[in-house]
Amino acid sequence: MRSHLAIALATGAAALVLAGCSGGGASDSTPEPTLDGGQAACDEPTIRAAVQSDFEANYPGSTFVSLEDFTCESGWAMANVEFEASGSTFPTVVFLQAEGQFWVPTTIEVICATPQAESGVPADMYVAACGTE
Repeated sequence: MRSHLAIALATGAAALVLAGCSGGGASDSTPEPTLDGGQAACDEPTIRAAVQSDFEANYPGSTFVSLEDFTCESGWAMANVEFEASGSTFPTVVFLQAEGQFWVPTTIEVICATPQAESGVPADMYVAACGTE
């Protein structure tokens, strides 16, 4: 089980920077192609559902509060969200990878384990997760 607080702390700064740079959830609803031929929809209800499901399954004691904005590119999505834990609200970034028609949460450790050029992760999302290309 991943520690949500660790992810929040590791990505909190990225969330603040990205909040000024993203499209405010204005990503189009164009499906994102995946390697297996399926497609994951890049729209607010689909991204919200994936993030909420991740919080419910992996972060007991915390509550998903809101989806602030998100971007999708090349089978990857990055969502700026807020969660509540111990009576306080915190911003964080959730990274998702398309698997067929579903968005599956992934960790910065998984994203950063491979150099960006080899990872397939879009450069802006890689930098947000890892701090460098």
